[in-house]
Amino acid sequence: MENVLFIRLRLLGDIIFTIPSIQIFKKYFPEKEIFYVVEEKFEELAKLIPGIYKVIVVPYKMRIKDLIKFRRDIRKIGFKTVIDFHSGPKSALLTFLSKAKTRVGYKTPNRNWAYNHLTPRKFGNNYTHSVYNQAKLLENIGIEIGKIPFYPEIKVQDKYVSKRIKDATKMNKKIVIHIGSGNKFRDWGMENFESLIKKLKKHGLNIFLVGNSDEEKKRGEYLKKTYNLYDFTGNLEIKDLFYLIEHSNLYFGVDSGPIHVASLTKTPIVALYGPNIPEISGPWREKDVKIIQMNLKCRPCSQKRCVYDKIRCMQNIKVEEVYETIYRYIK
Repeated sequence: MENVLFIRLRLLGDIIFTIPSIQIFKKYFPEKEIFYVVEEKFEELAKLIPGIYKVIVVPYKMRIKDLIKFRRDIRKIGFKTVIDFHSGPKSALLTFLSKAKTRVGYKTPNRNWAYNHLTPRKFGNNYTHSVYNQAKLLENIGIEIGKIPFYPEIKVQDKYVSKRIKDATKMNKKIVIHIGSGNKFRDWGMENFESLIKKLKKHGLNIFLVGNSDEEKKRGEYLKKTYNLYDFTGNLEIKDLFYLIEHSNLYFGVDSGPIHVASLTKTPIVALYGPNIPEISGPWREKDVKIIQMNLKCRPCSQKRCVYDKIRCMQNIKVEEVYETIYRYIK
């Protein structure tokens, strides 16, 4: 049996975007075992993905001894095919070190030396979704991708979930709110979040706050004290976040990693998109997804600087519009 190595280093949403490619690959080659390389922060997520035989974890910062160990371990297993869904500097080096006969990656200005099969990152003048772009890499090994499937059903068993999360999900009328983004260009702003929460509290909702950055944790602490909310900000494990969203009535957040965790569930999603556009990075799901965005000519952008005095594509999205959209799901 020939093994195949998939590589996708950071970030949360990008790893989730590879799930349809895994489904397609396993449909063509059900007998082949997929080994999947991720950084240690995302090991838990990768282990939830159906179709992966074994997760190989590498450090975020790899030293020479880490690279030597990786090369030794990979060559001991033996791979004829490596597909690099990332094609960043580190993943390109890891692909090259595998010495696999077939090494697939994206065309880049500086890293084509790592691969012997290359795929463009962009196809024509139209925007293409990241899920589609990653699936296109499979054409290098003879797979016709055709219609790309939506995410398969994924379940987290109760026994793997913390007690505080299980207790919270026993409540009625639950909504999960990601109160930041970890990126100033995609932040809706504390004032907007607080105004929305004031409106939602009138309906007797149990509001669960999530987020991981220092700013999000500060917001969570303040909102918990002020409005008697449930603060789950901090290092919430992926399985706990998944379970919390799966057993809630709605998820609301901006374009960031947790929204893609939400997309793996059947829970309705209301999402705000600003610098990015959903045609590139929207939730890869068929039903119950409502995107709220502004029609500005500067979108999408690189998120390195803004031409306006503030991030209008995010901060000018009206609280009332968001509230009315959410209310349709929870009334």
